[in-house]
Amino acid sequence: MDLKPIFSRIKFNGMKAPHPTRHLNRIEKLAAAIQERFPEINRPEKIKLKHAKWLISHWLEEKNYKTTTRNDYLSSLKLLIEALGRSDHWIGELKLKAKGAGGRPRTSRVVKSKKYYQ
Repeated sequence: MDLKPIFSRIKFNGMKAPHPTRHLNRIEKLAAAIQERFPEINRPEKIKLKHAKWLISHWLEEKNYKTTTRNDYLSSLKLLIEALGRSDHWIGELKLKAKGAGGRPRTSRVVKSKKYYQ
């Protein structure tokens, strides 16, 4: 699966190495897991909510990661969902923490304007 369009939309403002690379590697693993389980998904645009639900309920459980690693994968999944341009409805359905006021500002973000990621 070609993830270059997704990666070009994700910006890591001031995030220190190796964290950006770790996010990108986790996104690649998530996409590879979806493609392995659902062979018809050959482009990131074809990823649906049911695939993200499968990742959380089955794949992450099967891997039996510790809580911190699991949270890292969920954070990367949230970045993938935002980079795909999916709605905040997905974040709520997956029970991922929605964007809210307060807290520490995020160092990673997703560019929405096409002029910035072409």
